[in-house]
Amino acid sequence: MPDSKQTSIWKAMSGTEKYKLFASTVRQSRELKRMGIRLRRPEASAQEVEKELARIWLHARP
Repeated sequence: MPDSKQTSIWKAMSGTEKYKLFASTVRQSRELKRMGIRLRRPEASAQEVEKELARIWLHARP
């Protein structure tokens, strides 16, 4: 649970700021997944890594 300071900061943020925070979080998450795939499959080409990443992210959609 966020504390009261985090909640007040969130409420004070504009929609654009919230979107930018969300987008950067998604980018960081994708990069961490990409790194994990590369560690598990070091022989995979960049195209294979991106294909696996796309497969993972499609399953994560609601």
